[in-house]
Amino acid sequence: MEEGSGKTRCGFGEVARFWEPRRIWYNGVLFVVVLLWLGLTWPHFRPALTLEAFGKMTVLALLANVCYCAAYLVEFFLQAVASDGGRRRLRWAVWILGMLLALLVENYWIADEIYPDFNQKQGAVMLGAGEMFRGATGSASNMNFPAPLAVIGFLAASLGTFAAIAAVVIFWFARKPRLARVAGFAIAGGMVVYLVLLLGFSAGSHETMLGRGQEKYFCEIDCHLAYSVLDVKRQEQGPVDDYMVTLRTRFDETTTSPNRPKDAPLMPSPRELRLLDDAGHQYDVASSLGTSLTTPLTPASSYTTQLEFKVPKDARGLRLLIETVPGWPDRLVIGDENSLGHKKTYFAL
Repeated sequence: MEEGSGKTRCGFGEVARFWEPRRIWYNGVLFVVVLLWLGLTWPHFRPALTLEAFGKMTVLALLANVCYCAAYLVEFFLQAVASDGGRRRLRWAVWILGMLLALLVENYWIADEIYPDFNQKQGAVMLGAGEMFRGATGSASNMNFPAPLAVIGFLAASLGTFAAIAAVVIFWFARKPRLARVAGFAIAGGMVVYLVLLLGFSAGSHETMLGRGQEKYFCEIDCHLAYSVLDVKRQEQGPVDDYMVTLRTRFDETTTSPNRPKDAPLMPSPRELRLLDDAGHQYDVASSLGTSLTTPLTPASSYTTQLEFKVPKDARGLRLLIETVPGWPDRLVIGDENSLGHKKTYFAL
């Protein structure tokens, strides 16, 4: 249909005929990059080749294609501002830029988050993705989805929602109700897809109970902190029992990004600690001794903290929970332990 400006609107079929064939090339290029990493570094990634890992990688491929659908959101703006010839050139520019961004994210994730964490002798797990690649060590993590992708996904969803809402407002005041409705549908569709991924990874999580000396890793994007319970002392004090828990905080130098300076200190994110019992009651820290949990660490360093809890004598099934605070916006980050419906990792006392 012709508009006063001389521009023509393209139907969905014509738009899809441009983007969908190039989706095949998009997926093909990303797949070739994975094959190159495997081939050029073999057998470094051998521990990752499990059925569970392939299932998780399928979800990541789905997420990459959800991101590709952002091209249709860009198309709404191209329809409004560009003529036929200029629109096609802009589409190619958007596709190339999107392809380069996808390659950057993919290679960053592999190089910084996967490659350093596989030890050929021990079959180590990929820390920061939790259960995605479970190896011989079986380490627990506060994430069951790659942390960089989770953060990028959250930021992309937030910015995309903001952009789509702005598009609705602009198109509505520009008296283009059809484009405003399409942008509104894009918002709803994007929210549904993101919610499915968020709840899907929460549903796939498992409650884990760690024993004495076992570590729970917390991802700090380019490095990881590991927490473990070293000792528990119980003393009766009238109607309550006094528990003194010795907690170790360790900066695992094997999980740092290659680009991170080896002597750069890390300020731990704030943590919330509490005991829970089988009845669902919660008990906060009564006092603490030793090094504060917010003390910076350098790679390979560690310290201990003594935490005191006062618990009724009839409490059973006590377990320690360590979480990152504040819980928001972690509630909406895919795979985060604080996200909606996600199972927790506890320390048994």
